[in-house]
Amino acid sequence: MSKRILITNDDGFDSPGLWALVRACSKHECEITVAAPRENQSAAGASLTLRKQIEWESVKNPPVANIQAWAVGGRPGDAAIVGLDHLSESTDILISGINQGANIGFDLSISGTVGAALQGYFRGITSFAISYAMTPQTEVNWETAEHIASIICGKALSEEIPKKSFLNINIPLVAIEEIAGLVVTRAEEAGYFQLEDAKNNSSKLKRKTAEDPRSIPQAGTDLWALSQKYVSICPIQINLTDYRKMDALGKILNENWKEKEI
Repeated sequence: MSKRILITNDDGFDSPGLWALVRACSKHECEITVAAPRENQSAAGASLTLRKQIEWESVKNPPVANIQAWAVGGRPGDAAIVGLDHLSESTDILISGINQGANIGFDLSISGTVGAALQGYFRGITSFAISYAMTPQTEVNWETAEHIASIICGKALSEEIPKKSFLNINIPLVAIEEIAGLVVTRAEEAGYFQLEDAKNNSSKLKRKTAEDPRSIPQAGTDLWALSQKYVSICPIQINLTDYRKMDALGKILNENWKEKEI
């Protein structure tokens, strides 16, 4: 029996990256279900809708034929949950993307692309977040991203990629013949947002880059890989415990307790 793939994203149902991903996976023997947010939900992170009904509707004549496709009125995580719990009988692989813009470094914490993939990872499902290092809402050639996504999909279907893996994948915006290769990376410890120009109690957010001491990418990181025209494959785990501080912190707090200082 063919493996089942659930495809979602955060850029919304009409995003060309979503359908580039569907085309990429359609090159392999598999059953595909699409469940994507009705509207753009970029930077929604792992947020979910908790205090109102989530609605979804079947989409007739989607951009790729013979695909069961659903538009979900909610966040990326909502769309993934609807797909996992209701629209697909079972899911072997969840792929979120292809995002319009890279998701690297600290951006992983606010990425709706990653947030949607998390819902598969939490359930022990092989899950990928795939992003294209482009400027969002611009016209690009999706050939490179589609080709790389097809390779990743094929490796997952053949189980060459270990089951239950959670991978954050970033593809450089270059022609396929310029790709230097695929490299396994770690997330760069950089990237955050700040107010752009606060006036009259309002402002937009912008990414902090200039004067950032970490603006020069460290070798082996996702940012470095993109700068060298590599596809970045970053394995992710979601245990947020800082084990390095546990012993020292426990010692300090227990000493204070014994001394009646707290």
